[in-house]
Amino acid sequence: MEESTLKDLDPRLQKQIENARKAVDKNPAYAVDIMTNIVARHPGCLDARKILRQAQQRVSGGKSKGFGGFLAKVSSIPFSMGSDAKVKKDPAGALASAEQMLNANPANVKAHQVVGAAAESLELFETAAFAYEEIKKIEPKDVENIKALMSVYIHIGRSEDAIRIGDAAYHQHPSDDEIQGLIKKASVEQSISKGKWEEDESFRDKLKDEEEAQKLEQAGRAKTGDAGLRSMIEDAKAAVAEQPGNINFYREISSNYRKLGEFDDALEWIGKARQLEAGSADVNLERLEGTLKREKMSHAIAAKEEALEADPENTALQGGLEDLRAEEREFRLSQAEDLVQRYPNEFSYRYELGELYHEDGETDKAIKELQLAQRSPKVRISALILLGKAYKVKGFADLAAEQLNIAKSEIPGITDQKKDVLYELGSCYEAQGDMDKAMVEFKALYGADISYRDVAQKIDDFYSQKNQ
Repeated sequence: MEESTLKDLDPRLQKQIENARKAVDKNPAYAVDIMTNIVARHPGCLDARKILRQAQQRVSGGKSKGFGGFLAKVSSIPFSMGSDAKVKKDPAGALASAEQMLNANPANVKAHQVVGAAAESLELFETAAFAYEEIKKIEPKDVENIKALMSVYIHIGRSEDAIRIGDAAYHQHPSDDEIQGLIKKASVEQSISKGKWEEDESFRDKLKDEEEAQKLEQAGRAKTGDAGLRSMIEDAKAAVAEQPGNINFYREISSNYRKLGEFDDALEWIGKARQLEAGSADVNLERLEGTLKREKMSHAIAAKEEALEADPENTALQGGLEDLRAEEREFRLSQAEDLVQRYPNEFSYRYELGELYHEDGETDKAIKELQLAQRSPKVRISALILLGKAYKVKGFADLAAEQLNIAKSEIPGITDQKKDVLYELGSCYEAQGDMDKAMVEFKALYGADISYRDVAQKIDDFYSQKNQ
């Protein structure tokens, strides 16, 4: 399938699109109806999809689910509409289904993942990049999505952008060999595109050594499909036989099995890596092992959901799904508690645990962990916000406002996170009966995004009562 522009479409459709574009602000639901049909008929038209996305966001008005939830929202969690197999089997159908999910909630990370994966299968790489960019806006620290975006950027010749986001991710995850490899690959592509490699010197001569040259050439030839991944696995296994102590090959094998959805094999190779001297004390490997176990459970849940969708009255399937969800939830909580116990000074773990406690209604436990989690620069702002929300649940609006004010002062500009803080802070003042302070926050939010949740209604109600 080829990507197209608006100019490639029938003039009558172009007129409809122009009408939809004008309706995005005043009548976004109408725009969504028009653009959903056009995008379904012309999935390769990225410009049309971008207009649809704007309209979906306007219709949503910020009423979608919150963006928090590190463990619950990592990119590896499978799509609620079904497993990866659905994307592979019918990518065009998956793309259309994903847009229906985004009509309901344009902040649905899983739906954006479907768009990205399906677009790659259809060789709509600009569209895939757009999908991963949308995820990055919602979950900026999602490292797996960043790697997917880097890979697509390299494919479409945006190596400089790949390096830029890769460098930022590398500072957060310095032991992630896949990020390093993508940065290196992007650097090579950038050098080639700028014409720095000239005359008679070969590709190999320009690299540090023969082995590195071979790896990069293989990476450049490798396809993202199953066959390419299996070929890379076999190459890495051969490398393990020659260099059994090199932990990077074990990571590569596990990573590629993970991409294939073969989690038992991925876990087996991570287990082997942890048995090496270099891997025995590697906390990142330990965390990856836990992540793979969660992904395995999540894929099992998705498969059960898909089966139940086809047979909704099957009580055995319903019971099995509930059991799987309970097992996955218990595992996540147990893992988070174990990590906090063994690494009490790794405060980002405390944020994850506090978040789970908060979701379970264990507010006092959540507050204890979140108070400590603020010490981690990586999660400080998120911890402050969630701590404010936890205080709010307890009815401590004044304490909640203190935390939210600190978070507000540390978030530059108007981001989705800042909007959340302004709304929650205004609600705290509202709960205290201080409508003047509440309106300061709501007005700031209204000025930035009139469609955010019910802020427009709050402003209207305030002035209506004031004018009575």
